[in-house]
Amino acid sequence: MHKINLPPTRKMLTLSLLLALLTALPGCAHMWNSTLDFFKVKVADGPKKDAPIPLVAINPGTDQTQPPGPPAMVPRVIVYRISAPAGTFSGNEKVWSELNEDALDSKMSVLMAQNGLRAGTGAVSRWPLIAKLIEGPGASSDQQFCQTDGRSTLNVVTRAGVTDEIVVSVDRDLQQVGRTFERCDNGFKLSMRGIRGKQQLQVQLEPYVSLGTITVSRAEGQLGVAAGGFTHEESFPDLAMAAILGADQFLVISPVDARNNRFSIGSLWLSDVDKVPAMETVLIFVPATAGK
Repeated sequence: MHKINLPPTRKMLTLSLLLALLTALPGCAHMWNSTLDFFKVKVADGPKKDAPIPLVAINPGTDQTQPPGPPAMVPRVIVYRISAPAGTFSGNEKVWSELNEDALDSKMSVLMAQNGLRAGTGAVSRWPLIAKLIEGPGASSDQQFCQTDGRSTLNVVTRAGVTDEIVVSVDRDLQQVGRTFERCDNGFKLSMRGIRGKQQLQVQLEPYVSLGTITVSRAEGQLGVAAGGFTHEESFPDLAMAAILGADQFLVISPVDARNNRFSIGSLWLSDVDKVPAMETVLIFVPATAGK
């Protein structure tokens, strides 16, 4: 791969145009530790083995591309995905003391806990303190820009290419339901809508499993469609969780301790206990608003 060095002015223009294109279209655009770095390594004295990776502030105000529009916020978020040793975030009660778990419906919070999930909202201004509590070796992150038309849903994949899995979920009737899947992806269906007249955004997440494309065909001479295909997804509507975020708030989705229930949605979607050390994934959703 050849590296092209652009003049500073041209480089900034290129990045600005790229960001504008990414955020102007519905969907999720993946950016690997780029213009909105979530983690940074201090390199003043050169790289060091196993050096801690400190977290920098979440900064939703860096996005300058939002066009003028109606009073409702544009349904657009930045999704940060943190990977860290299990328990770094999920088991740190000092972190959770900085978050508001009452932002979600109490019954939903209980149902989520039974399915290995935990969620809360926080103030962007408090993120530097939270970052200090969870920074350390073995942590990494990436981020996505996601935008919808306020009606469509987007898929945020958390675990791709699963060979096979057994999922045991708890529904609203408190009944355990066991399901098996093969060759699938796990993730959350993301929907957003701005609340007219308020600088608030409603964010809803629903776990889903994508089973890829299923092909349907009929033998020659039979009536009906000769061949066709469709993408099959199975969702968990009882676990559709929602929170209302202000422009300076974020939503966190985290697993509960995966080692207590390896077949829960939280464990299978947001952790990998087979790694050494076991790892967990934390999703953070921040409204992408215009700069202030």
